[in-house]
Amino acid sequence: MYLKLIDEEPKEIIKFYEKPFYVYLSLSNLCNANCVFCEVRTNKEKKCCINIKHVIDELAELGTQYIHFTGGGEPFVNDDIFEYLEYCTKKNIKIILISNGLNLTEEKIKRLINYNIKAIFFSIDSHKSEIHDQLRRVNGIWNKATTNINLIKRYVPNVKIVLNHVLNKKNIDDFEMFIRMKENYNFDYINPIVIKDYNELFFDELQIENYNLKLDYYYHLAESLNVKFLSDNINFFNRKVSNLGDRFNNIDLKCIYPSYCAFIDAPTGFVYPCDCSIHRDRKVYKIGELKKQSFREIWDGELRRNLKDKLLNSELDCKTKCDEANCQFNKCILKLKGE
Repeated sequence: MYLKLIDEEPKEIIKFYEKPFYVYLSLSNLCNANCVFCEVRTNKEKKCCINIKHVIDELAELGTQYIHFTGGGEPFVNDDIFEYLEYCTKKNIKIILISNGLNLTEEKIKRLINYNIKAIFFSIDSHKSEIHDQLRRVNGIWNKATTNINLIKRYVPNVKIVLNHVLNKKNIDDFEMFIRMKENYNFDYINPIVIKDYNELFFDELQIENYNLKLDYYYHLAESLNVKFLSDNINFFNRKVSNLGDRFNNIDLKCIYPSYCAFIDAPTGFVYPCDCSIHRDRKVYKIGELKKQSFREIWDGELRRNLKDKLLNSELDCKTKCDEANCQFNKCILKLKGE
């Protein structure tokens, strides 16, 4: 969850404690890219197996304020995505989207003005088209995505644009130039994410050292170009980070996510507490199945309660894989709650 993208101030968010305030929804595992560090093509479950509108009805009744149509597949390869955007808008639910940009056209972008969209994430892995296309294994995907960023700002200027940037050995040396993309492309935020679970693309020691030496410069450069980082902290290497992306400065992190958030994986019908736990052990992090239960039953169920207690007590390993923006949410809300 991203504090900088939502309308509510943290003190207002506390009012939604124990409600599914922010829900991630992955419509399918179908994707038109083939990213080297993504496991989507190994997943057996592909298409949606649940009634999405029925789930949206339940979420609206339970007080959900945001639905984040996320990856796991590319949302815009689903022909019914606009139907769901319209349905969320009618239910007064705010919308956040992520896309690789490949399946968007100018005509589709013009339609976005009709919906209650707050932000759109684009996955961009380099300021160099050849590196991005290589990592995503689709020729031309960089040009398509960057063109669409400017088109969205032309037609839907109030939508915030975020660049999801997976930091890895092929791009970390060029982080300055990535920030400078703002000079040509009209985005608002950069969300740098340390690559996880992919040793071949992890940084060498010299790359980490050089990144650390330039941290202050990166902050000043971003400010001068009116670029914001989605999390204020991009100092990912202030303590040991493993070659699988485990960040041990998070070892004591207390997580409050299950009291505000859920992740719905429509191809399986499985429900998890967040967008990071979807990639972890199902036996540990799955809190229900929509093919067997209603969302309300899952939300009120024992599995969520038990997982909530374990995460709040910092008992599970997912904390070392947690994205920095999620960590910032946890620390902010827990501080306000006095925990």
